[in-house]
Amino acid sequence: MFGCASRRGLGSIGRRSLRAATIAAVLVSPLGCSMKRGLPRPREDDTIVIRVSNNHPLDVTVYAVNQSLRVRLGTVSTASSARFQIALREINPSGELRLLADPVGSRRPTLSEPIQVFGGQTVEGVLGADLRQSSLTIRG
Repeated sequence: MFGCASRRGLGSIGRRSLRAATIAAVLVSPLGCSMKRGLPRPREDDTIVIRVSNNHPLDVTVYAVNQSLRVRLGTVSTASSARFQIALREINPSGELRLLADPVGSRRPTLSEPIQVFGGQTVEGVLGADLRQSSLTIRG
C-alpha cells in the first residue's frame, strides 16, 4: 500500500523528476570518485618543457599546434622568458610539434616549422624582434 500511495501522489511530472534525479546520481557518482583521486600525473617521459625568450616589442601568446588543434601555453612578456610544461598526449602523441607565436594586439602570428620531440626533452624558443627570425632548439 505504501508504494501505491506514493506513486499516486507523485504524478507524471514527479515520476519524471525522480527518474532524472536517479539517472543524474548514477552518472555523477563515478565522476565524484575520480575527482577525489585526482587525475593521473603525467610521466616524465611523456612531458616536454618549452622555454620561450621574447625579444619582440609586444607581449606574445604562445600555442602548441597540431594540425588544427591549438593548445594555449601562456603569454611571454616583452624582454622576458617563460617556461611551460606539457604532456605530449595533449598535443600529439607522435611527438610532432609546431609553436605559434601570436603577438598581443597584432594580426601577424608566426607558425614554426614542425619539429619532432620526445618526452623528457626541452624545446628552447627565441622570439626575435621580427618573428620571422625566431629560432627553436631541442635539448635532450
